Amino acid sequence: MRVSVVGSLHLDIMVAAPRLPQRDETLMGSSWHYKCGGKGGNQAVAAAQLGARVAFGGRIGKDEFGARLKANLVTAGVDISCLAVDEVSGSGMSVAISEATGDYGAVIVSGSNLVIDPDDAGKAFARLGGAPILILQNEVPEAVNLAVARKAKETGARVILNAAPARALSQKLIEFIDLLVV
Repeated sequence: MRVSVVGSLHLDIMVAAPRLPQRDETLMGSSWHYKCGGKGGNQAVAAAQLGARVAFGGRIGKDEFGARLKANLVTAGVDISCLAVDEVSGSGMSVAISEATGDYGAVIVSGSNLVIDPDDAGKAFARLGGAPILILQNEVPEAVNLAVARKAKETGARVILNAAPARALSQKLIEFIDLLVV
């Protein structure tokens, strides 16, 4: 099975703490580590781990976080031929605080994910090999999702949208979606 994913990459800084801090509070954590994520990156790696041939289209910054995100995709066997490097914007990142209970709170800084050019993203779908399945998510601008979904439907591909983070979807985009994950 061939799958194309166009979307977000974030390097997550995961912090373990007894609880989430309250407003204006400094709380002592117990550990931290990096985790490669972003909904797009997570989708691509998961599909590759399940045996799909996966191609990814997105954008990282020219920084250490971007290098880690790129290496994670390569290690998972994901085709990154349509992964662009932005010379100005930093890579997407987040700081997530997780409690021992498993509850967490996070702040994301989308960085280069927000400057993906919709026209380039639409053209990238064809360069990604015209896979029969396209997976999208809401961590990139809707114009990017719309451009890629339109190109995918022209080739007969099925379009899956993970509608997280939650936001209103335009009727134009909804018309291209075959499977909506909420």
